[in-house]
Amino acid sequence: MLGDPAVGKTSLVRRFVNDMFDDKYLETVGAKPTKKVLQVKGNRLTMMVWDIAGHSYSLHPNYYSGAKGALMVCDLTRRSTLQSLDTWQSALKNKSGDVPVKVLANKSDIFDWNFEPEELGEKGFDWLKTSAKTGEKVEEAFQKLAEEMLDA
Repeated sequence: MLGDPAVGKTSLVRRFVNDMFDDKYLETVGAKPTKKVLQVKGNRLTMMVWDIAGHSYSLHPNYYSGAKGALMVCDLTRRSTLQSLDTWQSALKNKSGDVPVKVLANKSDIFDWNFEPEELGEKGFDWLKTSAKTGEKVEEAFQKLAEEMLDA
């Protein structure tokens, strides 16, 4: 899970793993690994999800090593989080190579967007519009990434 601070990375992981949501913001320090077992294309897959802090950029490459895929998250209410996706992707590629990546345009439940999610497609990203609060497309995002990781 990559993205700027407060885009909803931890909330997305919490929704995916525990089907829970909490409005309280708790800043992630370093990285927090979580796992969930999925059925993907008839295979049982244990997905290790690393929720990486949105700051401390010098530490990030240490967490990317060995990554088989990534979800990059931006916040539809903050254009700056869209603009930083290229930096996140470049850092990931430098450390892990060409791994499957999906971009999550998060906080779709808030209707005061500062950009349209279709802009992600225009930038060449494979994306889904999500909401950790409502659960919109959260399970689908992780499932699709897992499928792409198995195919890679």
